[in-house]
Amino acid sequence: MMMKTILLIGNNPAEKLVAKRLQDQFKLIEITSGDLTEEKAYADLPKDLTKMVSFVGPMDADLAMESFFAAVRQQSIKLDQVVMISTAGIDNEVVGQLDYPGIADVTEYLREQRYAIKIIDEEEIPYTIFRPVNVINEKLGTPFAINEGEKVPAGNVSHETIADFVVQAIQTSKYQNQSIALLETK
Repeated sequence: MMMKTILLIGNNPAEKLVAKRLQDQFKLIEITSGDLTEEKAYADLPKDLTKMVSFVGPMDADLAMESFFAAVRQQSIKLDQVVMISTAGIDNEVVGQLDYPGIADVTEYLREQRYAIKIIDEEEIPYTIFRPVNVINEKLGTPFAINEGEKVPAGNVSHETIADFVVQAIQTSKYQNQSIALLETK
């Protein structure tokens, strides 16, 4: 059986964990540098590309998704799954205060995240959106997922937990067409 090809976009610790965990199951392509808001960043994608996971951001995720999907259409690639790491707070669902490190304009950041999700939704490809709360390096507790529309307590989630959920979404399609908040409880 031929291995499917998966594209990982963006550069953060969760992306590296996902790449390591999926490397034996998929042909991996990683785009971790360059201007991800430019269509040329996605030139020459393989025709057998079936899945994409976006770790793009924090800013300009909307521009990156516009450029990525323009390239996909231009190259006539047929994706069967898209996973995006966004952020909690895009739906005013957070109870308490979240930190957005390095973000000067939180309103614009959340607007860009919402628009990136809208772009993905309009492509009519099965998708999963993960909305982590404050992202930290060390795992603190038990992973927890909260469905879209439910209140989300401010808290923390590790890169490891985010990677666990992404791998599960890719391997099982468990969270297909859902937007899920991610956190850890002590």
